Amino acid sequence: MKKPTLKFCRRTLQIGVALVFVLIPYLNHHLRINHVCGNFLSVRVFGLTFADPLAVLQVSVQNWYVAPGILMAAGIVLALAMGLGTVFCSWICPYGLLSEWIHGLARRLLPENYKGLKFRIPAFRIKVCIFMAGMLFTLLFAATPVMNQFSMPAWYSRIFQYLFVQKHISIAVGGIAVILSIEFVSRNRFWCRHLCPQAVLLVLAKLVNPYRLKVAYQKENCLIVDPNQGPCHKACSISLNPKTLNQALETECTNCGDCVTACEKMGQALRFQLKRVDSKEMD
Repeated sequence: MKKPTLKFCRRTLQIGVALVFVLIPYLNHHLRINHVCGNFLSVRVFGLTFADPLAVLQVSVQNWYVAPGILMAAGIVLALAMGLGTVFCSWICPYGLLSEWIHGLARRLLPENYKGLKFRIPAFRIKVCIFMAGMLFTLLFAATPVMNQFSMPAWYSRIFQYLFVQKHISIAVGGIAVILSIEFVSRNRFWCRHLCPQAVLLVLAKLVNPYRLKVAYQKENCLIVDPNQGPCHKACSISLNPKTLNQALETECTNCGDCVTACEKMGQALRFQLKRVDSKEMD
C-alpha cells in the first residue's frame, strides 16, 4: 500500500476541520449534541477550550484583566505555535484551504506571464502594522474586539452558525467571496501572507523557541544548481523560496510542507527538522 504524502495528510485534515465547523452549529442547535461547540474565536472540544490568542489579548486589554480560563485556552494555541510553527494557517484554517484552492485555480487558468499583484514591503511588517493599529484602536475607541472582524476563519464558522441557528445567510459569505476573487485576480494569497492579523501572535510565539519545527535545507543534497529554481519553489503557494528560509522569510513560512513533498524526488534537500535557529539566521 502506497504511503500517503504529507500534502494528502494536510489536505485531509484541512477538509476535515472545515467540515466539522459546518456540522458544529447543526449538532448543537438541532440535535442538542454539545461535546464540541463554538467557532474559531473560541471552541470547546470535550471540555478542553481553545481560543484565538488575538481575541483573548483584545478582551484582556479592554478589561485590564486576564481570566485564567481564557489565558489557558489561548496558551494552548500559542504553545502549539511555539513547537510546530504557524501550522494553524496551513493545516487547520478553513480560509487557508479556500485560499490555496483559489490560488491553484489562478495558476491553471491565468496566463503564465501574468505575474499578478506584488508587494515590496516585507509581508510580516505589514501584518505587524495592522496588528498595532488594531490594538491601539481597540484600546482607545472600541467597545468590542475590533480585530475579530478581520478573522477569516471566524467569518467562515459564523456562516454556518447563522445558517443553522438564525436561518439566514451571513454577509460573511459575500466578504469571503470578494477577498477570494481579489486573490484570484491578483494571483497572490495576499490576505494570508500580508494582511491577516491573527497570524502575528502565532509568529511571535514560534520565534520565542529556537528549537521550533522548521523546513531545513541541505544544499549538498539538492539536484537543482540554481538556488532560485526548482519544484520546491513552485510548490510554495505564498511564493517563498524554501531554500532561503534560514533568513527572515521564515516568519512567513507556515510549515505546510508542500516544498518538502516536491523535493522528495529531487534529492530530499528539504526536510522538516526540530532545528535550532540562531538569531543571526533571522537577519
